[in-house]
Amino acid sequence: MSVAISLRGEDLVHATRRHLRLLRTAFVYELRKVAAFRAGFFTREVLRGLERCAVMIFVYVALFHSSGRATLRGYTLEGMVQYMILVAVLQKMLFHERAIDVADQIFEGMITKFMVMPVRYFTLVLARWLQFMALQGAVAALVWVAGALVAPRWWPHPAGALAVAQALVLVVLGSYCFLLIFFLLSACAFWLDRVWTLLAMTRMVSGFAMGEMVPVTLMPKPLVSTFRLMFPYWSLNGPIEIFTGRQGSADFAFGLVVLIAWAIGLQVACGIAWRRGLLRYGGVGA
Repeated sequence: MSVAISLRGEDLVHATRRHLRLLRTAFVYELRKVAAFRAGFFTREVLRGLERCAVMIFVYVALFHSSGRATLRGYTLEGMVQYMILVAVLQKMLFHERAIDVADQIFEGMITKFMVMPVRYFTLVLARWLQFMALQGAVAALVWVAGALVAPRWWPHPAGALAVAQALVLVVLGSYCFLLIFFLLSACAFWLDRVWTLLAMTRMVSGFAMGEMVPVTLMPKPLVSTFRLMFPYWSLNGPIEIFTGRQGSADFAFGLVVLIAWAIGLQVACGIAWRRGLLRYGGVGA
């Protein structure tokens, strides 16, 4: 009995080491792949999302000037500009549907090899997320420093070091939840001919729920209460509110629980969808 347990333990250790080596190799590969074309890298990784926030800043400037109001539901013009700046910076670290190609691989028959290889496919997906977070974290830091030097008056300042740490924890967990939801929707390619509509709809709804263009706090209270139970809110709007001091540690703890609960639920759903999808997989297409 003890010998059998020892052998199983050694197999588990070897399997874990193998997956960690694969994770490291895939991480380096994904990082080299996205940095292969310099012009494309700059427009895709550095400028992504900045144009939308720039347009919304002009919209809010026009709104405040045309209405003659000094505040809008507690937001001044300067506060609204700072909110959109934080959206532009923090949103870079949120995983998006274009960063994953699971559906394409299912349709092209590239998943077949994982049915016979002793490799977990999600390890490669996780490596892509780690590459995304490492790269986008660095890009967000560069954008933050550059903006603070160019426009110090309008640049938002954190409420404190604790607020920065809490906001970043929520953003990272929120990004992982986005990875899981997009993986889950992409796995629907096992059953559907097209999944891009689902991905686009999810991206649009989540953008609204996380305050991508309009702070959720400006919305009706029932809607705010509903969004606070969803992971997109705590991926962007919540962290921004905590970063600026509008919300505190109690809100951080609530958001942390919400994100962890969503992450666990989505992880289980991803595993079920992947296993059942492989059972009906035909080798080419879905």
